[in-house]
Amino acid sequence: MTFKTSICSLAMLGMSLTAPVTAAAQTTNLRAENFSQADADGDGLLAYAEFATFIDLNADDGLGIAARVRSLGMHARAFDRVDANGDGVVTQAETQALR
Repeated sequence: MTFKTSICSLAMLGMSLTAPVTAAAQTTNLRAENFSQADADGDGLLAYAEFATFIDLNADDGLGIAARVRSLGMHARAFDRVDANGDGVVTQAETQALR
């Protein structure tokens, strides 16, 4: 076995030992990334305008029913539904609770 063959074999072995990222994990990561992008003031909460951006980002990524919410213009209704405690802001935990 040559050095080059050994390196290729090790690389292939390493690739086979890495755990594949599941579709659910990818979706969760995308939603978290979209939440962070939508959180314009960085306070960890989404006010209504930020939430609308979050929905639009999710729609762009084909996540959940976000495209339907956007196409029907139901951002406000979705916000009211997700804001479980009615405090006027949405937390990441509240967005996760609906899944």
